[in-house]
Amino acid sequence: MDKLQSVGSKILESKSATYTLCGAAAIGGTYAVYKMIGGDTGFRTSFLKLGNTGSLSRSDFKNGIDSYNEFFEQDHGKGVGERKFNTPKFVDTFYSLITDFYEYGWGQSFHFAPRDKGEGFDASIIRHEVKIAKQIGLEPGKSVLDAGCGVGGPMRNIVFATGGKVTGITINAYQVERCTAENIKTGASKLANVVQGSFLEMPFPDNHFDGCYCIEAACHAPVLEDLYKEIARVMKPGSHFATYEWLRTDKYDSNNDEHVKLVDMVAEGNALPAVRTYEDCLAAAKAAGLELVYSRDEALHGDIGWQVAMKTARRAAFLTDFLTKIMESIGWAPKGTWATHQMLLRAAYALEVTGDMGIFTPMYLLTFRKPTA
Repeated sequence: MDKLQSVGSKILESKSATYTLCGAAAIGGTYAVYKMIGGDTGFRTSFLKLGNTGSLSRSDFKNGIDSYNEFFEQDHGKGVGERKFNTPKFVDTFYSLITDFYEYGWGQSFHFAPRDKGEGFDASIIRHEVKIAKQIGLEPGKSVLDAGCGVGGPMRNIVFATGGKVTGITINAYQVERCTAENIKTGASKLANVVQGSFLEMPFPDNHFDGCYCIEAACHAPVLEDLYKEIARVMKPGSHFATYEWLRTDKYDSNNDEHVKLVDMVAEGNALPAVRTYEDCLAAAKAAGLELVYSRDEALHGDIGWQVAMKTARRAAFLTDFLTKIMESIGWAPKGTWATHQMLLRAAYALEVTGDMGIFTPMYLLTFRKPTA
């Protein structure tokens, strides 16, 4: 002990050693703060962006989360009922409320992915995106639609991986702004572009695209058949449409109150009019005149389940929750910011548990073909 104290005293007496220790502490502290407010992994953007309000004014933000919560309250496994026809309006509100939260805590690709052993989170996300692009045969010289593109993380990864062109559509003006900016920033704008609009009534001519993909976005459609019909309309005959669907699995028991409550929480926290089934998708495709060519629940494949990343993100989110409440209390963030984050925490919990139980999947991959005649 005396020797250690002697060594410690000599280090402190040495100016160079003292400077080195102080410098290391400063660098370590700076790095910790950097990770908290905008590091390149984990917390993906500046924490201060959480004071943004998307397409909503600051005065409307509180009303936005209150009306959202009221609208998406589920009827014990039966969805939102006839209110579903107003879903697009509230999906727009939802993405004004949560886009910056998603970018901050998850990244620019608003979806899940299973991981292979030794595979990093970002690599799994990109692999999952490239898989769906390959399902529809995207390659240089072809142009496809990203239906429900968000801020464009998937489209950018896909155009860089395939060399094909992607046009995205999102209902939310703020996401168009973010997507356009990131396309330019990353150099993707030569192959990727975005338009604002509803994917239920798209501003594209008939038989226009060489294919279409939809990554965890079709779940927002009030009536799935209407979406599939509109996608079929804008695709060329013989082309393919692939979608990752949010579905109840065969393990879901409608007579099990816990199952019902948890899946309802998934819907309520993610702007879903209801959580559908595989059979619902097949019926919608048949009504739209699409032929099924491939189907597989990607959640059942991979060494690490998709929900594992949610566990990590949810633990980190408790710090964000605390800081968000402080930001709102001092007026940096608008009223309703903390309630929005609370809603996302409830949704994250439900996603994690339903994934562990196997009663819900956010990545049932279905690929359809539009007939040539």
